[in-house]
Formats: sequence, structure tokens, C-alpha cells
Amino acid sequence: MSDCRRKSAGRDGKNDGVLDFDSCYRAMASRDTRFDGAFVVAVTSTGVYCRPVCGARTPKPANCRFFKVPAAAEAAGFRACRRCRPETAPSSPEWNVRGDLVARALRLIAGGTVDELGVAGLARQLAVSARHLHRQLVAEVGVGPLALALNRRAHVARMLIESSTLPLSDVAFAAGYSSIRQFNGAILAAFGRAPRELRRAHAAHDTAGSGPLLLHLRFRPPLDGEALLAWLRARAVPGVERVDGHRYHRTLRLPRGSGFAELDLAPATARSGPAVGRHRQVPVRLTLEDLRDVTAAVRRCRDLCDLDADPAAVAETLGASPALRARADAAPGLRVPGCADAFELAVRTVLEQHHPPERAARLCGRLVARWGERAVAPDGEPDRLFPTARALADADPGALGLGTRQAAAVHSLARAVADGALALGQDADRETTVAALRALPGLAPWAVARIATHALLDPDVFSAEDPALRRAAQELGLPRDPHALAREAHAWRPWRSYAAMHLLTATPPA
Repeated sequence: MSDCRRKSAGRDGKNDGVLDFDSCYRAMASRDTRFDGAFVVAVTSTGVYCRPVCGARTPKPANCRFFKVPAAAEAAGFRACRRCRPETAPSSPEWNVRGDLVARALRLIAGGTVDELGVAGLARQLAVSARHLHRQLVAEVGVGPLALALNRRAHVARMLIESSTLPLSDVAFAAGYSSIRQFNGAILAAFGRAPRELRRAHAAHDTAGSGPLLLHLRFRPPLDGEALLAWLRARAVPGVERVDGHRYHRTLRLPRGSGFAELDLAPATARSGPAVGRHRQVPVRLTLEDLRDVTAAVRRCRDLCDLDADPAAVAETLGASPALRARADAAPGLRVPGCADAFELAVRTVLEQHHPPERAARLCGRLVARWGERAVAPDGEPDRLFPTARALADADPGALGLGTRQAAAVHSLARAVADGALALGQDADRETTVAALRALPGLAPWAVARIATHALLDPDVFSAEDPALRRAAQELGLPRDPHALAREAHAWRPWRSYAAMHLLTATPPA
């Protein structure tokens, strides 16, 4: 069954997704890095599946099968390659571009929702039946939500085995397994080695059992680390975030407790020398109250730095625009920063309507000082979590320390989130959330667009009414009129959020 242009049957008799065999084979044979994470190739003669950039000898076409996700390859009886480590590849950017049911489900599963709520709970969050969700996922990627969650669980377990000296029993339960026997069997089936063999082979010495976890998050190069650090530094909320040189520190509110992340973006800021070709990963140190939150913490760090982006596809589209070509060439690998707390970002965006980013961040720091909770803080500062929506909704608007209009806008936003009328984050339906945000008082349409860009992770948002974008557009010779600018931006789809970032980073805020 080598031709993936036909729907190939998986172990359960369902379709494992449709991929163009010839295109996938050419991408694999040429080791095209643009396709790393977009699919995996399973080799029937060896029983392993690999990334398309694997350095092993190119298999014969008759021995190849292509799958959209690693879980589908594992469900078909293949194990992960020991050479290219498919579980470490960035995920396909397709799921960030799309905002439909399947894309939202895949983002939630990657964040560990199935381990927390089960498949039924995942379906409830998506407002569909578990049966319908299973059917949609099988038709799109070849396997259902449980198989995807099991695949993610095995990858988290391997990450903990190799990045810590935790007892293997602790690793098993932290990754979500209910027994040691289940843990041993799953790791052996997925990677062809028992957990103890993986640990001996890796010989992890970077972390202590009770200390932080040292992980390495891979990305598709290039990555403009300097621009990312500058964006985060200008918007760092006192008590919650700090940028120190090339390191970004922040607290995390996680499903089972608090956490602390330190991201080292120094490798991503290298412009020349051997480090450029060698480093395609961001080192992250995580300190967690509950190790079961490692999946959620990693997902938030990846979203924050937009590590699943496809810079080659973005550059190809934006480089075709005469107005943006110079900007795209001057800032390769520019990312659209996400967020670790969608409500925090929405509050800061409300305040940025009236203040520069640094001033808005300081005002958010006042809210943190009064209503923020203490968090895990290995090195002292930052040591607080951003206030919950419920805490600000129950507060007197006059006590927020903001202007009357700003306080009313923040209070109405917090009330909508706390009452469940507004959903923010990776599980939110983008169209529904944008409509709910526009109905809130005190939010301009361009502020809603910024929340959709950075909190909902929509890569195709562009508000021609944004005053900063209009000013930057005029300096680049683009039309300042909102209607004409919107027509010009249509050619930048589906990467209009990246076009907006190029414009915003080219022009300092007024």
C-alpha cells in the first residue's frame, strides 16, 4: 500500500489520512527541512518511522508509507527511529493555520487535555460528541483522540527519562501511566527499548531529581531571537516575567499547580559562526509543583515563542510582496509571540489601547501585586501568578488602580471569562471568541485583532484599523487608508499576522 494518494487502511480499518505519495517521497529524498514535522515516513522493511529529514539511506518507494502524525504510524505497527527521533520534531504548522474542530482537538491533545479530562472531557470542551470527534480525527489524521494521547504520553515519558534523574516510577505516573507495567510496555513498543535502556543510553546528568527539568524545544530555523526578546522585554509584567540578557523567565499557572520557566534564546540570536547551523532548539528549564504538568508547561513555552511556525512558507508568501520583501529579507525567522496566559495577554492588550507597552505592563504589575498569587520561584523574582479572571471580576473596578474607562473594560473582560461567556486559549473557537470580544465594552476592533493573534494563535489576522500598523504601512509606502490597506494585505494570506509583526517591529511604538 505504497500510494498515499489513495486512502490507506490502518489497523482499525479506517483511513489514515491522504497524502500525495510522490510529493512526500521527493521531500524525503531531498531531506527538505520545510517538511520536517509535516509528515513521517514509515519503512516497511525496517518497521520504523522517521522524519523526512532523517539521514538514513533513502528507502525504496515500495517500502514507504506516509502518515500525517506519528501516532498513526505507531498505530500501524511502526516504532520511532532512534537516529532522527521523530518525537522531537516541531509539529505541523497546518494545525495553527486552521481553526476547525480537528485543529483545535490536536492542539488540546498536545497540551495534555485527554490526560486531565479523558476523551469525553475533550469532546465536551469542543462541544461535540466523543463519537463525532473520533470520526473526524480518523478521517483527517488516521487515528482517534486516544491513540494521539497515548503517543503524546510516550513522548513525554521519554523526555522525562532523558532530562532528569527522577525514579522511573515517578516518570511513569508523571507522564500519565496508571501502572509501571503499562509504562514499560508502552515505551518498549514506541521506541524499541525499555525505559532503563533509554536512561543508560542518554546518561542524563543535567538535572537533579528534585531540581528543574532541562528540556530542548526544537524549531524550524531560522528564528529571530533578538526580535522575540525585544518584544517580550517591552511587555514583561513585573512580578510575572523578566528578561535577563538572552534569558526569559516567567511563572506559569498550570492545571495542577504553579510552575516556573526559563527559556534561553541565546542560540537563536546567533547571526554567524558554527552555532547557527548547530542549534535548532531552545533550552528550557522548568520547575513544577506537580510533574504531571510538564506537558502543559512545554506547550505554553512552544506557543509563547511560536516554535511550530514555518518560516520558509511565511518568507515565500511575504517575499512576493514588493512592499514587504525588504522587511522579510532583513528579519528572517521573525515569529509571532503567543502567550502563556491568554487572560493576562487580553488584559494587557486592553491597557495598550491607552498606553505604550511598557506602561501597560507596569499597570498590569499593580494588579499582580494586589491580586496575584505566590508561585514557584527558584531564583526569587518573578514569583507571582497573574490574577485569575475570577479575582478581578470580584474586585471593585475602582480598586484596580486604573482609569475609569480602563477599569470598566478590564472588569467586563474578567467577568465574561469568569462566567464562561468568553473562552480564551488554544481550545477556543476563533470566530465565536472574536465575536464575543467585539461585544465587550472598551475593546477597539484592532485590540480584538491583537488578542486573536497572540492569544488564539491565529496566523492570519490583520486589522487595517490598527493605528500602529497604519503608521508603519505609510512609512513603507503602503496605503494608509484602512480599506486600501486591507485590500493590499489580502495578498499576504494566510500569514497576515506575520506581516503585521514585520510592520510593528519596523516602526517603534508612538
